[in-house]
Amino acid sequence: MSSPGNVNIRTIVSRGPCKESLHEAVAIAAPLDGPAQMFGSVDFGTYLRSVAKPFQALAMLRGGIGEAFSIAPRELAVICSSHAGEQIHRDLVRALLERGGLTVGHLGCGIHSPFSRSEQNKIVASGGVFDATCNNCSGKHTGMLLACVAQGFPIEGYLEPDHPLQRSIRAILELFTGEILDSSRLGVDGCGAPTYHVPVLAMAHAFRNLGDRDFLTRSGLLDRVDQIHDAIDSHPKAFSGEGRLPLRWSSYLRGKMRAKEGAEGVMAIWGAKGSLAIKTLDGNDRGLVHAIPPLLHGLNWINDATLEQWLQEQPPQVRNVAGRVVGDIVVEVPDSCRLNGTYRPSVNPGNGVVRYNF
Repeated sequence: MSSPGNVNIRTIVSRGPCKESLHEAVAIAAPLDGPAQMFGSVDFGTYLRSVAKPFQALAMLRGGIGEAFSIAPRELAVICSSHAGEQIHRDLVRALLERGGLTVGHLGCGIHSPFSRSEQNKIVASGGVFDATCNNCSGKHTGMLLACVAQGFPIEGYLEPDHPLQRSIRAILELFTGEILDSSRLGVDGCGAPTYHVPVLAMAHAFRNLGDRDFLTRSGLLDRVDQIHDAIDSHPKAFSGEGRLPLRWSSYLRGKMRAKEGAEGVMAIWGAKGSLAIKTLDGNDRGLVHAIPPLLHGLNWINDATLEQWLQEQPPQVRNVAGRVVGDIVVEVPDSCRLNGTYRPSVNPGNGVVRYNF
């Protein structure tokens, strides 16, 4: 394999005969049965953003929300989701809030229009108004509030990093990433919740650990993680929604892997074979959407038939508003570099850059 430091994953967008845009990304695969592999030059790290939601939900389950509020799999799926704000999502959120004696006014996530374009149109056409249940993170925030109620924590300040709920979430993230998440790693997510900056390698390890049954058994979390996986697998619409990548990709991954997206071009895919974590350097989703199928195929995590179906149904093309093909998208994936078990990255706390020393 070629040495690192040369090239990143490159998504090249052309319009007509000329190149128009270039997106670069770094990805790390962490198989369950072998060493991690890096695709790219330097791991600059990333804030976890919404890819942290399965781990945040795990902390909530440990806090007793399942037993206290009889959380059904579909409801757990929306707690883990970055949903599209469709009626199904907003109804689930409202029902959970009511069960906990809470209201929409308790949600600290803020308001944005639904990601679902059709739902936006329905609400506007009916003369309705957007509220916090439309926010793609409202399921997570509802779960956080229920966890506070279940454990007797104050609801006020539930998003503050030192709130006992957020401390419990940070402990789970540290366990799964293997990182110390002190104030030098702390940021504020778009929804107001704490988010932490970690190497992409640590993110890959975190999701790999979700599939490592020995690790989960030792941690006493096997049953809880199984609950989360069952919810995501059995209710893909509640976990995602119209236009969202996990739902768009579910037919290619179902029964094998799961996908969780995050803002600023962050994505994790994990399943029985391990995990793949990817971060686009410019934060554009286009830099990962078309790179993930060839990455998974190169890892032998999807077969030829699945790759062909994926590219036929979601082709790497540029279309204009009328639907005419006016350009193409080409992905260049560099050779991977193996990160052996004795490898340790050196982290510069000042900027979070992780430099790989081979």
